[in-house]
Amino acid sequence: MPAPTGRVMKGLYYFTKKVVHFSQSKSIFEKLFGKVIITWEFPGTILYFLFRYGPFREKVMERRLKRLDRAVRGLILCHSADDSVPEGKNYERIFVYHGTSDKVFQYPDGKLDAGLFEHYFLSGPKDLYKLHNFTHNNKTLESRVVKIGMFRSDPIFNRNYNREKILRKYGILPDGRKIILYAPTWKWGGGTLGACFEKFAAAIPGKYVLIVRPHYNDRKNRRLCLRWQKKNRRKNLYIFHKQHQEIMDFIYIADLMIGDNSAVNYEFALTKRPMVFVKSEGKDVFIPPDRFNVKLCGPVYDPETDNIMEKIDESFSKPIYAAKMDALVENSFYHNDGHAVDRACSFIVDRLSEMGAIDREKTLKKYGNRFTYMKNY
Repeated sequence: MPAPTGRVMKGLYYFTKKVVHFSQSKSIFEKLFGKVIITWEFPGTILYFLFRYGPFREKVMERRLKRLDRAVRGLILCHSADDSVPEGKNYERIFVYHGTSDKVFQYPDGKLDAGLFEHYFLSGPKDLYKLHNFTHNNKTLESRVVKIGMFRSDPIFNRNYNREKILRKYGILPDGRKIILYAPTWKWGGGTLGACFEKFAAAIPGKYVLIVRPHYNDRKNRRLCLRWQKKNRRKNLYIFHKQHQEIMDFIYIADLMIGDNSAVNYEFALTKRPMVFVKSEGKDVFIPPDRFNVKLCGPVYDPETDNIMEKIDESFSKPIYAAKMDALVENSFYHNDGHAVDRACSFIVDRLSEMGAIDREKTLKKYGNRFTYMKNY
């Protein structure tokens, strides 16, 4: 989907290391475009943007981004919770974390320096709770929060995805069966793919369709799954392991999800469909207050003692879990009205105008058919 000529937002940049991180901002990018800043450390990401969106959509920089302040004026959407993008006089950094989760940040003390970003695009009170409890220098945090909502939730609330088209895209043949999505995290967070895959692959496809979406960083277990499937040829089992295969596509079509400590748990919760949680613990994971705890919204499966089919049936049949899911979504996310991307685009336009990078009125006229201007951010 190349950007139309003359319709690329001036002053808007995206810093990303991996395609999977960029997915949170993809919906903004495809409305406003701009330039993606990538370092030579990640050639796969460079090729992804080159082939998907065409040339001139990238600004490939040297590894340490030393001269970024000379090259960029405007806003940079950052998808890594680190100091990769240095402070600059000519730009401001917006933190777009790739997923609401129960994991701490990847620092020795599990905490992020909140001063690294001038603005925070947040999906809801759950994100804010995490930032208050797992950051340093956060006294002015709330003044920098932009209450966007969950970016990737818009199609869920607007119901503007096509289930049949997604099934055809990935070659999935449900044949009237319900679809179970298993989307575990990796070792950072106590991923369960190694412990559970063979059990799930042996049991679930007999009654349901099973989609396995391994975490991109779980390379070892990913390879084991692919080898197992090649050897056993299990019908109704699909493994999708590539970065460009959108997790949201599988969320849209799944009737139930099995998760552990992945941020995908909270994205799937927005569908308010049943869930099962694999028992998993780790030093990288925290337990949120009950009002934000997605794991109270479905049965917990213990790989050592439990039967996964019984847990799936329990999740489908117990209405108490549906009531808890309703409350979780209400407590954890802002707005839930299908306009999260509109809010993000509106803030970007307003802020770039205030910085003198664009003319607000001319920009809204030019982009008016791409998003609905929202003031409540």
